Amino acid sequence: MTIGFIGTGHITKAVVEGLCGDGDPPAPILLSPRNRTVAADLAGRFESVSVATDNQAVLDGAETVVLAVRPQVAPEILEPLHFRADHLVVSLIALRPQAELGPLIAPATRVSRAVPLPSAARRLGPVVYYPADEKVEALLARFGTPIAAESESAFHRLWTLTSLVAPYYALMAEIMAWTEKGGVAPETARAYLDSMFHTLAVMARDGEASYADLAASAQTKGGINEQVMAILGERDAFAPWREGVEAVFRRMERGMAEAG
Repeated sequence: MTIGFIGTGHITKAVVEGLCGDGDPPAPILLSPRNRTVAADLAGRFESVSVATDNQAVLDGAETVVLAVRPQVAPEILEPLHFRADHLVVSLIALRPQAELGPLIAPATRVSRAVPLPSAARRLGPVVYYPADEKVEALLARFGTPIAAESESAFHRLWTLTSLVAPYYALMAEIMAWTEKGGVAPETARAYLDSMFHTLAVMARDGEASYADLAASAQTKGGINEQVMAILGERDAFAPWREGVEAVFRRMERGMAEAG
């Protein structure tokens, strides 16, 4: 089954690279020519990728259609197109709720929304989607770890967590700068930080304990973890993180309401 992409921005580029990264793509891939530079680059690198003459040609030649256009121009781009009832649609469009997509893709009715990260190019990272669909899950599994949300509101909350990427890297930068200031070589500090935090993530993922339990078990009476946690607690250092994701979630909800 051919996979068609309407929109060829950086997320489409990452997804296509992930799909083709192991040399065994799940199906032929047909790209819209909207961003000719990106489309031509992908078609030139991967034998299974080709560029359609226009967006309608993508729909005509594909069974699965991935929508990856900016939310501001989504109605303008999608309304003139003729979808088929048998199309499976995966929407990567931000701030366009499930109900609003219906009229834009009719008579197609099978649609899921998904949020791949740029790490999809390396076949890494979560891909939250809603609603659950076996074929969509199989497609997403080719470039990430599919995670089905139980509701559209849950989907939005999980999507909100992608706003923590920059703060996470900024925190690592602060810690690394402190380590280097004490005379540790940059490559040594980076190697240690990368390995330690990767290990913590793997252990949390592979275990059954909650994050709160893991935090508690890492603290011994009078130990260094307890000391840092006490300082963070005194300053309510986690409050800005909660406030940040809450602000993003409310912004997303407002945007969804306005779009709808």
